[in-house]
Amino acid sequence: MKHASVTRWIGLVCVLPLLGCDAFAGDDPVTPPPVIADGGGTDAGPGPGPLPVDGGGEGGSSTDADTGPCATEFRFVPQSGTSYTSVAVTGEWNNWDKNGVKLNGPNAQGAYSASVELAQGLVAYKLLLDGNFILDTGARLRKYVGGVENSAVRVTDCHLPTLTVKDHNVTRPSAGQGHFVATVLYAAGKGGSDVDSSSIKATLRKDDATSSAGATLAIDGKSITVDAPSLGDGKYTVFVEAKDKSGKNARTLRLVFWVESQEFRWDDALIYMAMTDRFKDGDGSNNPPSTPNVDPRADFKGGDLEGVRLAIANGTFDTLGVRALWLSPFHTNPSGAWLAADGVHLTMGYHGYWPVKAREVDARIGGNAGLKALVKEAHAHGIRVLQDFVVNHVHQDHEYFQAHPQWFRTGCTCGTSNCDWTEHRLDCMFSGYMPDVNWTNSEVVDTWSEDAVWWIDTFDLDGLRVDAVKHVEDISVINMSARIRDEFETAGTRVLLTGETAMGWNGDSLPANADQYGTISRYIGPSGLDGQADFVLYHAVPYRSFAADERGMLHVDYWTQQSQLQYPAGALMTPYIGSHDTARFVTIASQPGSAGNQWNNPAPMPVGSDGYQRLRVGLSWLLGIPGAPLLYYGDEYGEWGGADPNNRVMWRGDGSLSTEEQATLSLSRKLGSARKELVALRRGTYTSVTATEEVLLFARQAGNQVALVALNKAAGPRVISTSLQGLIPEGTVLHDRLGGANVSVSGGAVSIALGARGAAVLAP
Repeated sequence: MKHASVTRWIGLVCVLPLLGCDAFAGDDPVTPPPVIADGGGTDAGPGPGPLPVDGGGEGGSSTDADTGPCATEFRFVPQSGTSYTSVAVTGEWNNWDKNGVKLNGPNAQGAYSASVELAQGLVAYKLLLDGNFILDTGARLRKYVGGVENSAVRVTDCHLPTLTVKDHNVTRPSAGQGHFVATVLYAAGKGGSDVDSSSIKATLRKDDATSSAGATLAIDGKSITVDAPSLGDGKYTVFVEAKDKSGKNARTLRLVFWVESQEFRWDDALIYMAMTDRFKDGDGSNNPPSTPNVDPRADFKGGDLEGVRLAIANGTFDTLGVRALWLSPFHTNPSGAWLAADGVHLTMGYHGYWPVKAREVDARIGGNAGLKALVKEAHAHGIRVLQDFVVNHVHQDHEYFQAHPQWFRTGCTCGTSNCDWTEHRLDCMFSGYMPDVNWTNSEVVDTWSEDAVWWIDTFDLDGLRVDAVKHVEDISVINMSARIRDEFETAGTRVLLTGETAMGWNGDSLPANADQYGTISRYIGPSGLDGQADFVLYHAVPYRSFAADERGMLHVDYWTQQSQLQYPAGALMTPYIGSHDTARFVTIASQPGSAGNQWNNPAPMPVGSDGYQRLRVGLSWLLGIPGAPLLYYGDEYGEWGGADPNNRVMWRGDGSLSTEEQATLSLSRKLGSARKELVALRRGTYTSVTATEEVLLFARQAGNQVALVALNKAAGPRVISTSLQGLIPEGTVLHDRLGGANVSVSGGAVSIALGARGAAVLAP
């Protein structure tokens, strides 16, 4: 391989599951019309396996840049058993010439390759296989040219030196003794010189405080050792800088890492979603006045980032076992009244989903200082913070729409006449005052990607929940993901990128739901999101089997298993039983007829205990299954309410709760503690042990660690007596983390007594 700063290898592969190697149109994977770059060819993808990409990211300052072209090496490996008479690459640099640049090969490994001198910037290309234009769905980047989607490569300045990570390690023998060591390799740019040893600098950042980290140049003059000892627990970033002897800057290298007593993985996370304005009022000084003519249920209530911070500080989330907070969008939203979707009521942007500023935290929830304080507090508790990132639309008052109207589409409104949500999913507006972001515009792609980097860096965030993914072009996920991962993951700390692709459930047969799973899965993969909310499981199980008796536990078991089988391997899915877009579980369970009422005849407070008992069984299932489950604020105690805005009332977790609500909160805390304690309950595979219409017993197994989850949805007590199929050794005593009786393994079997709508979490 040539010098890293001179040559970039471009892998030609298919990586987004169920995107297959085809373009995408509509909500379901369908055969697209031909994609023509310059006169022909069907858009189909070629090959196997990811290949390395050298370089990437931006170079040094503009004063360092050399405007000359840089070599980019394209490499293509055909699928096994496939051969081509001619293999070439073509693109913007040659005006999509049909002959392209021939790739030489195949070599002994079956690969074709060629080097092309390209101008710096984002460059679009396609393969030419036997004369057909082919989209490289394995490329880490995309670019639209003339409305046509292409693969792309970002060509950076090969004349600048580069810094890359060779290895890194974090140790923590005891509290306050964290130690981070990394080896960083220096490489001169094309025609460049050796490193200027006096320019080497490593800066350590924790929260808003910075200090120097040790940085020494090895005797070979090409590797830099970064050494940061005696670190307390928390999240850190090391910035490594260097110049060559002619004064050219390498791009600053960012190394993000955590010092913790136990290694964290994202499947360890119990995610808690709070709508900031509806959680807790921690600072009355930022409360806005009521908005004239707006329904009080759809106006600001005074909740703020300081309220969330106080809840972190007093252990509210620790006692629930929460490891990640997903908060509603931080962006400044408009003032004044705006027409709701029903065309009658007036509402406003208390929820954060109508941004008017690109890089500003709304002052009504605490501003930039409030967010920084919250993240600092969260990290002190080992809690990660996720930003809800809006990519589909802005409000008409947004600064970008005012300055760059060509970046947006202002056509029909989704759901109106001749503007079907599916047929116009990419170009319809959610409302007449919400212009649709046009991701086929390269300036949009770069701007939103840079904004995402700014938010993560400025506030030390740990990930993004990407809103309304299926309503934007695939390029949004692909290019933004590449930009974020290149910037923040060089030291191995994963930035969680999860999304919302709202789908449904098409009945009991698996084939009928193939498109539901497929549409969600298409955005998940090495070049996309880590996972998404599990909409299929939500519509299949929580309100059908736990809130009501439409389906039994055999159904629960089957669809829980399908969530392990139908999504891409390694996908981090988020199961849930309630969200900001659904009626509250307790209301669905106790007043199903009024759960959908929005503005008129809202659902009343539940009467009796049945709805809460059903919720407690549902929570026991939710916190026992694989993934990173979601607790919507208030569900931990059983908040009630119908459709939006009735499902977004103020949180009462630290106020007065009814007896049933207190019992639900107590169970939620036990479930969260069990999940936090038991590795098997966080990371273990799902194994069905036994199921009937009324009861379900499943195991979670991680290596030699096993936990059992037993559920009874019947209105009376039940006993589960069954073989454990060798999962747990004979004579093992299992302790119920929910407070029930111990259970011993005898004769390879167990007998578990459960109360009415009861549950148990059993482990040695």
